[in-house]
Amino acid sequence: MKKHLIISAVTMLFSCQKQQKKHITPTESTIEIVKEVKKISPFTQKIELTHKKEAYLNHKAISFDINVKFGGKDYLSGTLTQLTNGTKIRLDNKNTTKVIYNGDDVFICPKTAEIGGSRFDIFTWSYFFNLPYKLNDPGTIWSTPTKKPLNGSLHQTEKLSFETGIGDAPDDWYIVYKNAIDNTLAGAAYIVSFGKDLAAAEKEPHSIKFNNYQNVDGIPISKKWTFHNWNEKDGYGDQIGEATISNVKFLDVDNALFAKPEDSKPVLAP
Repeated sequence: MKKHLIISAVTMLFSCQKQQKKHITPTESTIEIVKEVKKISPFTQKIELTHKKEAYLNHKAISFDINVKFGGKDYLSGTLTQLTNGTKIRLDNKNTTKVIYNGDDVFICPKTAEIGGSRFDIFTWSYFFNLPYKLNDPGTIWSTPTKKPLNGSLHQTEKLSFETGIGDAPDDWYIVYKNAIDNTLAGAAYIVSFGKDLAAAEKEPHSIKFNNYQNVDGIPISKKWTFHNWNEKDGYGDQIGEATISNVKFLDVDNALFAKPEDSKPVLAP
């Protein structure tokens, strides 16, 4: 999954030749500097409009409670807070541990806590939540649209991949499903290449389905996610897990919330 994409915002730099004023004359032509504009596909544009991307990003931060289960067993329960652009994230687990991404590095608190899958968790769940707003981040690459079945009807899909060096797992890819009726983000198939090679990751593709959309300050938010097996031929298969999203609220937080705690240790990329 593209866990680190939501925090790897890349500034595009454009340079021009410096001109010395003493050499400029009225007869010399001026050079117009035109910034490159990322082309937005109609597929992603419709999703962004439906999910009110501009209004969402006008809020500074968002917080929500998340409970994740796999195989009927609790996997994660806590509160996730992030800047809406995904550049800083904080996960307060119910087990008293805290995982923080401060924009550069990931830390876990307290120092005695087991690292486990904490780096995976802080980027994965925040990325899934923010996916409607990350579709045109720098480094995203989109394929030709195709139609695939979901919930008994055909949905338009496009494959999302990433340029080299984007995030912790640039080999990740997604097949994004758009609801044919209301243009909401219906779901996505994906691979997890975090900590493994591409060949191994592609042997076990999975998928997420976004359900139960509810408006929060006029912005549609999926309150129920289900996870499924997936393959290219049959699409969505048996459900293997679920996540419940609750207590969603926009915040105007202080950046100190994402500062490195004193009693913490770094969580490095694999």
